[in-house]
Amino acid sequence: MARVLGITGGIGSGKSYVSRFFESLGCPRYDSDSRTKMLYQQDKGLLSALADLLGPGILGPEGLNRKAMASIIFSDRELLEKVKQLVYPYVMGDFKKWKRWKRGVVLFESAVILENDYVRSFMDRTLVVTAPLEVRIGRGMERDGCTREEVEQRLRNQCDDSERIRKADFVIENVEGTDLKAEAEEIISFMKAVKR
Repeated sequence: MARVLGITGGIGSGKSYVSRFFESLGCPRYDSDSRTKMLYQQDKGLLSALADLLGPGILGPEGLNRKAMASIIFSDRELLEKVKQLVYPYVMGDFKKWKRWKRGVVLFESAVILENDYVRSFMDRTLVVTAPLEVRIGRGMERDGCTREEVEQRLRNQCDDSERIRKADFVIENVEGTDLKAEAEEIISFMKAVKR
């Protein structure tokens, strides 16, 4: 049976970049962002539930219009929470199917692991990836092609690093000079050695 390492961090922390070091050491990775996007296009039950909550204007010819949804939920914290609570069971159901035949240490990469007890209950251990705030803002702007204000708005809707670090089992600061491969090797060894 696989042991699950949840990898999390805020916008621009470099979760995916750090995850690739674990993948290079043989850990399969479930990228919850890309899998959720797939569910947004393919899962008719999820799409129907989202349209009921947010209105039919969020649906396009190819499934969910994510920009339309983002414009509604990122300025309304309460609605954002409702969407998350609706989506999580679909994502975790998909994750359970994905990991069914996996062995060793597998990765579950998501920004929301430590903010949600339901999602966290699927993890054996959690890793927080951090980086200085200005670095994160710059990465977010570059990656998503958005303004500083848009990145800062998203950051306000996430818990801060100090809260994540307090709840995490491991922390990696993703800055120049950090030996990410060595950090990944150490965490994998720990997870393989510790009994459930």
